[in-house]
Amino acid sequence: MAIEAASSRHRPIKIWTDRLSSLMAILNPKSHHSTVREIQTLLLSHKRIHLRWLKAHVGYLGNECADQLAKEAITKGGPFFLSKLLSYLKSEIRTAGLSFWQDNWDNGDTVCSTHDIVPMVSNKPVGWNREKLMFVTGHGPFPLSLQFSNT
Repeated sequence: MAIEAASSRHRPIKIWTDRLSSLMAILNPKSHHSTVREIQTLLLSHKRIHLRWLKAHVGYLGNECADQLAKEAITKGGPFFLSKLLSYLKSEIRTAGLSFWQDNWDNGDTVCSTHDIVPMVSNKPVGWNREKLMFVTGHGPFPLSLQFSNT
């Protein structure tokens, strides 16, 4: 169970799921289901673990990968074991996600001036304040006459 694995970590952990019904059951303090009660107890004793919901089947790479692994586990029957270390799988998902993001950044409807300033995507903060971000992206309370044009 993901919560049990996360409980050994000494930092905040977010566990994402597309099962809204499961999250709603966990939020129900009157639930009598033994698995739900066990999860509630674990969450109460590990305050740094947070459950989050994300919409299913909309292209979130990690979620799509998890769905595929779950389908393989069901169709193959019997116990399912990962052939790679979890850290390796996380790294592969992160790399694939950044590659997908970079491709969209390079070939999407990006304003050229923003792409020229920030040509490479990253999941690390750039360290810019709010005003710099608004200026570079052109998103903010600017009059239309201050908007830059690529022509």
